[in-house]
Amino acid sequence: MSLRKLTPLFFCFLLMISCVEELDFSQLDDYKATPEYVSSIAYFTIQPIQFFNQSGTQETEKTDVTDFRIFDNIYIRKNLVKIGFHVAIKNEFDRGFTIQIDFLDDNNNPTHKFKEIKVAAKNLNYKFDETIEVSANVNVINTKKVKVFVKIDDAATPLDPKDTSEFEFKSSAKIYIDTDA
Repeated sequence: MSLRKLTPLFFCFLLMISCVEELDFSQLDDYKATPEYVSSIAYFTIQPIQFFNQSGTQETEKTDVTDFRIFDNIYIRKNLVKIGFHVAIKNEFDRGFTIQIDFLDDNNNPTHKFKEIKVAAKNLNYKFDETIEVSANVNVINTKKVKVFVKIDDAATPLDPKDTSEFEFKSSAKIYIDTDA
């Protein structure tokens, strides 16, 4: 036999003996499916003119309340593991803001209070993330609304109502589900 015919036979032999290990199908028992769903929660923009009431007096704070009914779904309530909460803020104003975000139940009682957020003046790319473990805060599944409270930090200096600067707020939640729960 020539070397030319032996080489492919040799490689076939190596392939056959290299795949000898038994397959372990018990690994499938350890597999855990945890799907993730992302939901938008609140989005708004504020311009300086919006901090003035109808009589022309400057106000220092704004509040936005948004319905968040994802936990009305029985399957999600039963199998929820954790919630990843994400906020992105663009602040074009020449002053900072303090933001407080609360999850509320139907009676406007807090189910979870996030830590206070401080956004510096002219910060165009502020990010905030917080993860809520449901096992540590079971009450969070009673959330029906999200309240966002925005306050101007330096209210002593008046705003210019003709200014076109914007404060943009975006938030979303990533819901982690345990299918084996």
